[in-house]
Amino acid sequence: MKSKINVLIVDDSIMFAEGLQMLLTQHKRIENITLKHTYELTMQYLQSNAVDIVLLDLNFDTVKYDGFVIAKKIKKLYPKIKIMVLTQYAQIDHYETLFDECNVDAYLDKQLSIEETFIAIDKVLKHEKYIDANISKMLTIGRWMDISPREKDVIQLLAEGLTQKEIGVKLFIAARTVENHIRNLCKRHEVKNSVELITKYIRYKSATRENIDDTTAPFKK
Repeated sequence: MKSKINVLIVDDSIMFAEGLQMLLTQHKRIENITLKHTYELTMQYLQSNAVDIVLLDLNFDTVKYDGFVIAKKIKKLYPKIKIMVLTQYAQIDHYETLFDECNVDAYLDKQLSIEETFIAIDKVLKHEKYIDANISKMLTIGRWMDISPREKDVIQLLAEGLTQKEIGVKLFIAARTVENHIRNLCKRHEVKNSVELITKYIRYKSATRENIDDTTAPFKK
């Protein structure tokens, strides 16, 4: 592992980029910090300069390109460069595209503290992926908000301790249908079994203090 690293900040918000540059000078391993504000200047710089980490804004004030385009291009030409995406507007579909298609290394809220940003930098330098806590919480909430009313009924009853057969009887559906709902929920929430699914669901309820038995759910106690 290199003792000193070079960082490139790519953001068309000059004020934000300069502020971040100043804060990053506090990191002991960062030797050089360069700012670029466009796709063209970024790619031109990378052709003749060694860069270890790119801190990349996701949204640019142009229709020609965005952070997705830049990330894909950098990873295609310079796969060893670590890309840490910064955003003010985290979204579930952005997360999936960034990690699955663009192969970025971190997804961070622009409001993240400099201490947490340093933690993220250290993680990606160790070849680990990193998502900050605020975005992770938002993604979890978003996934639960996106489930169907029937899936909401199933997970609620599952969390209350009912078996798949009992849930089927309660909802007037086949046990196999209940099983399919649970399988789909496990896949969507990236868990291995119903126990892990329930744990995530309870954490979601605790985080949002949402009453699942609201007027949007067809099943009522």
